[in-house]
Amino acid sequence: MYVFDTSLEAATTLHGNAHLQKLVFRLPREVMKAAKRDHVRLVASHDPKQGPSAPWNDDGLVTFSFSAEHGSSTPVFSDRRDQPLSRSAVQRIRVGSRVRLSIRQVRRRHPRPGSRLQVLKVQVLDLDAIPKGGPASPHSIQSVTLQLPLDLMQDVERLATQEDWSTQAWLRNAIESHARRSRQRLGLDESVA
Repeated sequence: MYVFDTSLEAATTLHGNAHLQKLVFRLPREVMKAAKRDHVRLVASHDPKQGPSAPWNDDGLVTFSFSAEHGSSTPVFSDRRDQPLSRSAVQRIRVGSRVRLSIRQVRRRHPRPGSRLQVLKVQVLDLDAIPKGGPASPHSIQSVTLQLPLDLMQDVERLATQEDWSTQAWLRNAIESHARRSRQRLGLDESVA
């Protein structure tokens, strides 16, 4: 089994209306070397005369297809916290998304003997699952455009890291909490009345 971080390439299709779904990604060099060794071992043990045609191209590009309807070879999709993603969340995954893939190489018997790479799990590193009946997680917000003095920004980053939040989400939460306390103090909060 190989576990590595990569990005989804342009030919990836995860649309709900497509019968066949495709994940297209690149293998990192070190994974490609290990996979090549395993490929030669798998093919040699099956048919010593078979030339080792790898299930990836020279650049390490892999196309993995699976059926969206029948669940045939369908990988498990999860968010950055390893929570399962709904079908609608999977359809929102876009080309260029950073993912952590868990794949294995298995022997292929038909139509031509060899090996293939099977994606077991896709963990989307920039996405949080939406809890049932709840709002989107603040962890999905990843960028900060607010200009703060350096020392204050360092404090915010430290606090956000401690609570495992993105910096912008932590700032947003702090601002909303402060505004809520101020409204309550001034008697402007409708929920108190």
